[in-house]
Amino acid sequence: MFSRMFFTAVGLGAGVAIGVWTIRKLERAGQQLAPDALVSRAGEHATGLGARLSEAIEVGRAAAVAREAELRATYLDGKVVDDDAVG
Repeated sequence: MFSRMFFTAVGLGAGVAIGVWTIRKLERAGQQLAPDALVSRAGEHATGLGARLSEAIEVGRAAAVAREAELRATYLDGKVVDDDAVG
């Protein structure tokens, strides 16, 4: 008799705990998917994307200048060549 009451109480307790956990999880997911939260996150991602893009452009330009200097040193060997003749 005691074991039946014990396991009934344990089952009810587990059911209540799982139910509360599930409801909290669903409420948090609902808050994250609310329009205000989505707009805020989209704005943050767009700002971060713009910063990364400008940094990538700067790095690319620096690499292009360095490569151009390397190619000029390799192929021109110090000769003075008109930029129109190079292409």
